[in-house]
Amino acid sequence: MPAGAQETIVLGFKAHVHTVFTESFKSEDSLHWETMDSSLDVYDPTGYQLEFFRYKPDGSLGAHTVYIRNGPQILRIQATGTTPSESSSTQYVFDAEGLVVETDTYDGNGVLVSTSTNELVQKQGNSTMYHRRETGSDGSERMSEVTETTDPQTGITHQVQTTDGKLDTDWVIQRNPDGTEKDKIIYGNGAYNERETRSDGTTVEDQYFDGIRRHTYQKTDERGHLIEVIQQSESYYIRCTYAFDKEGRPTGQINYDASGNVLDKSTIEYRDDSYGNWVEKKAVAWNTATEPMLPKIIEISLRTINYH
Repeated sequence: MPAGAQETIVLGFKAHVHTVFTESFKSEDSLHWETMDSSLDVYDPTGYQLEFFRYKPDGSLGAHTVYIRNGPQILRIQATGTTPSESSSTQYVFDAEGLVVETDTYDGNGVLVSTSTNELVQKQGNSTMYHRRETGSDGSERMSEVTETTDPQTGITHQVQTTDGKLDTDWVIQRNPDGTEKDKIIYGNGAYNERETRSDGTTVEDQYFDGIRRHTYQKTDERGHLIEVIQQSESYYIRCTYAFDKEGRPTGQINYDASGNVLDKSTIEYRDDSYGNWVEKKAVAWNTATEPMLPKIIEISLRTINYH
């Protein structure tokens, strides 16, 4: 599917951002700082990303990604790493409605690795069927099929996806006239993800991982921010809460054990430029063994932003 929004808007940038150079540093004692990584993002005047550079701690280039695009549509992604095995490119072909109908993947030497095609096989009444065929360089094929049916009376959508005849996902979605929604997707390996959007705009979610028999319960506020996560199994429990500022930026996290005791706490502080974009971000860890808790800066990120 084509991108739904400009990347700079999604990332919360204000004004017309051209380039963003980010450097991150960490420290164990707030005195001696070590470079973690750095990156450079390049955006066009409308807010879509054109290039991404990732640098190693020593300052050398680790990876370079170029996006060839037509506005929101990404036509080709060219990724170049420090070795040929880290390099690849992906090319997308769209139909008249802007949907991806073919994806071609190449290795670092420009050799075609795989081709996948999407095809609308049948659309009859409230039922739609899609086929996705993936062909490898050795001629091997994988066929995925998606069947989707919507009941106009109940608003329930049922979507089933299989690959080579084996179940991938079985997804049931209930959309209500009042804007509330409930869905559950079951995976072929026994895991599932169940989610409910309530009338106040909040969302609760239950993710179950069958292999390790662990539940992850999540809660999202009306702005779409993840505010609570609980991971629980027979032998493990942790509860995490998250805070955000009025701009929607994360400002802190607190982790609790099963008895409600604070395991650790961290906060994030920002310094903004004249446009309201942050140019300095400090991650602070709090010593929960002291009273009162004592702060220690453990990570600093600096951004240099150029505008169109």
